[in-house]
Order: sequence, then C-alpha cells, then structure tokens
Amino acid sequence: MRKKGRFLIGILAVSLSSAGAAFGQAHEEKPQTAANKKPAPSPTSPGPEQAFLANRAGDYTRVITFVGQDGEWSGTSKISVILGGRFILEENRDTVMGRAVEGTRLWGYNNATKQYEAAWMYTMSTAITKLTGTSNDGGKTVEYTSTADEPRLHARVRQTDDDHFVVTLSTAGPDGKDTPFQETTYARKK
Repeated sequence: MRKKGRFLIGILAVSLSSAGAAFGQAHEEKPQTAANKKPAPSPTSPGPEQAFLANRAGDYTRVITFVGQDGEWSGTSKISVILGGRFILEENRDTVMGRAVEGTRLWGYNNATKQYEAAWMYTMSTAITKLTGTSNDGGKTVEYTSTADEPRLHARVRQTDDDHFVVTLSTAGPDGKDTPFQETTYARKK
C-alpha cells in the first residue's frame, strides 16, 4: 500500500504541476479584451504630447525671413511650461523692418479631440489667431490651420532637433495653392 500511495501522490503532483503550467500558458495567451485592457489616459492629465511640447521650454534666439524679400530680422523668445505641464507659453520680442514687435503664443495638445491647438497674439493686431493641427510623427512636425475666416493661415512647426525648430507660415495664393510667406527659425540659447 505504501508503494501504491507514493505512486498516486507522484501522479497527483505531476498532474497538478502540468495543470498549473497549462493554466499559466492559457493566461499568457489570453487576448486583450475591454475588461483586461489598461485604462485610457485621462483627458485632463498631461500625456506624451504635452511632455514633447514641454521639452521646448527655454530661451531662444529667433531669425525671421520673409519669402521674396531681402534681409533677416532677429528677436528672442522665452518658452515656459504652464498649468502643471498642460501647455507651453511663448513670449517673443523681435525687431522687424525697424519696428519692435511683441507676441504671445499659447501651445497645447487637446487629449479629447486629439489635436494640437494654439492661440497667437501680436502687438501688430488686436485679433487672436486660433489654430488647430495634427501630426503624423509624434509632434515633430505639426500642420496647423487657423480657425478664422479668410485668408486661412497655415503654420508648419518642425522640430529639427532638441534645440531647434522652425515655424513656416503660408496662405493660399491666387492659384489656390499654399504659398509660404514667412519662416522663423528658433535656436535654443546655450
């Protein structure tokens, strides 16, 4: 009886061990369902898009050129992270064609609409230019379009490396095609 008892205990142990391994494999191969997926990021909390924008924080020099015109104009920009990492605020001061120009730009990413958003203001206007945009490369290049009536403003913001980005402005020309008219290059101060 002792031999038989040990034999049954051995078989039971092997069976339980095999069942445990099979259970573990079944658990590992279980497809993702709504019940076991990770929760979606909160629409109110900063995520990777906001973190990418926040990396722009710092002081910059700016070089402004106008398509079809000779000369370059220069200025400075200070970019700060605000409201708990949700937005960045840009304050710039330039001298363009001998005239002092100040501007403020608010940049962000709306988690709910999955769009980039911006609001721009300048001392040369009383209007607030509102823009929305999308990106196909994680925010390195964002294509913005103004939400106001004609003429529609397009802005391409292209991050060339950690310390440089370029803003190209364009509007539809007489032929209906987008025509660039201004480019601003930002270089982080060291």
